[in-house]
Amino acid sequence: MSQPCGALCAILLAAFCFNAHAAPAAAANPAGIVASATAVARIDSYLTQNFAADQPGITVIAVKNGLPVLHKAYGLANLEQKTPLAPAMSLRVGSVTKQFTAAAIMLLAEQGKLKVGDSITSHLQDYPEQGKTITIEHLLTHTSGIPNYTALPGFGEIVQKTMSVNEMIAFFKDKPLQFAPGERFSYSNSGYFLLGAIIEKVSGQKYADYMRQHIFAPLQLNSTFYDSDECRAQPCVAGYSKRSWGGFEGTQVISMTLPYAAGALRSSVDDLARWNAAIVEGKLLKPETWRRMRTAYTLNNGKAANYGYGWFVGTFKDQPMYEHGGDIPGFSARTQYLPESGIYVAVITNRDGGQPDMKTVTQKISTLLLD
Repeated sequence: MSQPCGALCAILLAAFCFNAHAAPAAAANPAGIVASATAVARIDSYLTQNFAADQPGITVIAVKNGLPVLHKAYGLANLEQKTPLAPAMSLRVGSVTKQFTAAAIMLLAEQGKLKVGDSITSHLQDYPEQGKTITIEHLLTHTSGIPNYTALPGFGEIVQKTMSVNEMIAFFKDKPLQFAPGERFSYSNSGYFLLGAIIEKVSGQKYADYMRQHIFAPLQLNSTFYDSDECRAQPCVAGYSKRSWGGFEGTQVISMTLPYAAGALRSSVDDLARWNAAIVEGKLLKPETWRRMRTAYTLNNGKAANYGYGWFVGTFKDQPMYEHGGDIPGFSARTQYLPESGIYVAVITNRDGGQPDMKTVTQKISTLLLD
């Protein structure tokens, strides 16, 4: 059954209003090819069914050939205050942070301040001896062999503790490597934590300050910022966890000094779409740098890993795909880009637990836009 024009027109009007502040439609979409009204209505129906108006919700943007075709939020930003979510609101994006951290590293590389082939100890002189065999590229591609600090014993005991960068590095730096650098892929937040420390060392600025001045401000990502223990966004979007017996409750409190450069950003789906548009248009970094970041890393044995610099690299429906998820207590995010079809989807939810998960949501939306 088709969606009434009033609701569908509201969605398309919101998309148009967003585009007025994004990339010019004529340049991004010369053919004027957008999604069908039927596809948009089916996506809207799917999201409405899965994210109730009186529960934690989801913010969504879907772009096709440079034009937003769905730009909407479902559910509540705060259950207690009954504040509805809006697409422009900033939510925690967890590990989606990593592509921004990787871009900061590559910006410093383009300026000649570091090389991806540099060892850890070239910039962090007090790192243990094993750091001489681990390069910045190993950190970027999760091939360093350094254990993931969020999976180490004792991590649960410090999640609410404010930690300095050096204190957190000390938490994992003396652990034995899991494998020789470059031997295989193993997702590790430790690598991106170290990248944040290298950014600070090389730039002479705090990670949050560097990101704001050199990444967010130039690209006008006004809803993206390094989170603190007290939310700066107004209104603050609260995070919730699914109860085993039903319903939702306020999520576990964690100190944002722990995720740091591996996962401490807040952003909006609006900003994530602008971020992807900037990449596609070769802004901030040289086009060849962006291509390198979205190229799968080659392991020591000559085989390709499924990760570049801050993105998973794969295929979806026989098309090249770049994606990344982010999970942090109370929030989950996912981005997916299909360059051949010009489809970009970003979703952020303020709940953890419950179904569907964000990977399922992005794939469902992409599938409907491809049909």
